[in-house]
Amino acid sequence: MNEADQQALTGAVIKEHRLDLGQLWLEFVSLGGDASEGVIRDYCAGETSLPPKERDALAQAVNEHCAAEGLPLRAPFSDSLLFLLHPQRTDPYSSK
Repeated sequence: MNEADQQALTGAVIKEHRLDLGQLWLEFVSLGGDASEGVIRDYCAGETSLPPKERDALAQAVNEHCAAEGLPLRAPFSDSLLFLLHPQRTDPYSSK
């Protein structure tokens, strides 16, 4: 998955579930992430980028939080395949 897609999808999960970025940052750091809380806020707002290791640590923090709360959406990892998240239609003009 490219960086822009991962960033957009992770940000969407955070926004949809109204996750607390301060708490996510603490979980991110406990998983080995080393970006500052401000950088994580900027990343989630689409204002900066992160290397794959940092993006994946944040996705893991988001996913662990979602799992603990029973929330359905999950953030993708850098090696996630986008087409698995959104199955392609056989007919591009079909709504099925």
